[in-house]
Amino acid sequence: MANRKTKLNKDEQEEFDTWSQERSQLSLNSNMVGNKIEIKCKSKAQKDALLAIENHDISIITGPPGTGKTYLSCARALKYLKEDGGTYKKIILIKSVNVPKDEEIGYLKGTLEEKMEMYMYPFISNFQKVIGKQATDSLKAGGHIEILPIKFALGVTLDNSIILIDEAQQIAKDHLHTLLTRIGTDSKMVFLGDIKQKSVNKGQKSALEILIEYFVEIEEIGVSELSKDDIVRHPIIKKLEEVFEKIENHEKLNK
Repeated sequence: MANRKTKLNKDEQEEFDTWSQERSQLSLNSNMVGNKIEIKCKSKAQKDALLAIENHDISIITGPPGTGKTYLSCARALKYLKEDGGTYKKIILIKSVNVPKDEEIGYLKGTLEEKMEMYMYPFISNFQKVIGKQATDSLKAGGHIEILPIKFALGVTLDNSIILIDEAQQIAKDHLHTLLTRIGTDSKMVFLGDIKQKSVNKGQKSALEILIEYFVEIEEIGVSELSKDDIVRHPIIKKLEEVFEKIENHEKLNK
């Protein structure tokens, strides 16, 4: 393992060592994933997003809330585990938790898993929609759904994994190099986000903005953009997004 650039405290190091040992001993029974998984896209853009994941090692899926970004990525990740468990053995969840620069979560009570669990509800709820709570819990208990704090990503190679990175617009550019270079053999990485919802480091470009601006020409990286026309959540979401868009345009004109 490479030298770690960020020093962990004693408790964090113990948790990291335990996590590293457990993740190297996994075996996946496809029955754990449940029945056959059917993914029904509701728009052409959703189909394009699915193809971006399937046809590229790294994919970037952007769009406003309610367009199905997280659902599609979760459903496709589960389908990979179900149909190609020999290649893909786990789903790794990564998300910025909007705490200080080094992603410190040690002040929270509980184990590492418990500290991060609250931030991963969008992923977990979508897994449950696709395969149910029992199968989701079985995958989590077996280590096939794994939460990875950004701080622990340093020095780790993620092989045989589907890596889902949510809220990429909230991830500082300092962490982007770390995350991109974690992808290992027989792995896929999916970045999800909405640039309009960026709320941290507004004076600097986020990981999502940098990905779109500088990395999309790489053949192995696919990009798909969903719009308010692809919103599948409550119909009012589309109307709300249109109002927010008007507000944003008005503010730009008055700067």
